[in-house]
Amino acid sequence: MVNSRIDAAIESILDNYGRAAGIFDPNRLEVWEELGLTMSQLRVLYMLQAAPGTPAGAVATQLKVRPSTATGIIDRLVDKQKLVRRERDDSDRRRVRVFLTERGHKVITELDARKRAVIWRIFRNFSEQQLADIDHTFTLLTAEAERQGVLAPWPPDPEVM
Repeated sequence: MVNSRIDAAIESILDNYGRAAGIFDPNRLEVWEELGLTMSQLRVLYMLQAAPGTPAGAVATQLKVRPSTATGIIDRLVDKQKLVRRERDDSDRRRVRVFLTERGHKVITELDARKRAVIWRIFRNFSEQQLADIDHTFTLLTAEAERQGVLAPWPPDPEVM
């Protein structure tokens, strides 16, 4: 009996999560399409915003892809979109660090502004307790996902190779 209630609750959460994700998708998809960005490229941009100078190897680790795949993603962000730049590490010439360009910062700022405007408009109608409950739920969700290795810790450690 308990399992069926838990299963039903999980199914309801999955349904509501899918619907809630739709709140943000129209804005994100519009900007992604304008810029020709992929989800992986967007993840790299946010990673570099949180941890400027992340080594290229750590980008691969955070994305859970091979270094050659991460190199291709970074190449496109450097060469085509001009959103990131590479720099050799002065302390270890073999290590390449990746940074957002000014244009990269502007893209992230625009994406965040659009997302935040939608979130603020919606959340303004909730009580203080409801907001605390939502925050607590997301904290539990992300902590458990990190514990299980489903979600990389945030912000990423720029020294991880």
